[in-house]
Amino acid sequence: EALQWAAEADDSLARNEILTGDEIIRTVTAEDDNDDEVTPVNPVKISHSEAVAALNTSLQWAEEQNFEAYKILLLRRLRDHAFEL
Repeated sequence: EALQWAAEADDSLARNEILTGDEIIRTVTAEDDNDDEVTPVNPVKISHSEAVAALNTSLQWAEEQNFEAYKILLLRRLRDHAFEL
């Protein structure tokens, strides 16, 4: 298997072209230009009640995993703060 894999890798390398530094820069720059065409995604608005529910789940999970007390207290404070909003 290893010899077959090595032979296939050699074939793959032989098919790849060797680029100069300028060619690499042009290729990367052209790829970066294509990134501008990406359609922006509208972020999902999370309600306070959804945040509280998620933090409650996180808190329960942290307690089940025997997290250190200060980490559990931090989650509780975050949950309480979300609840107050």
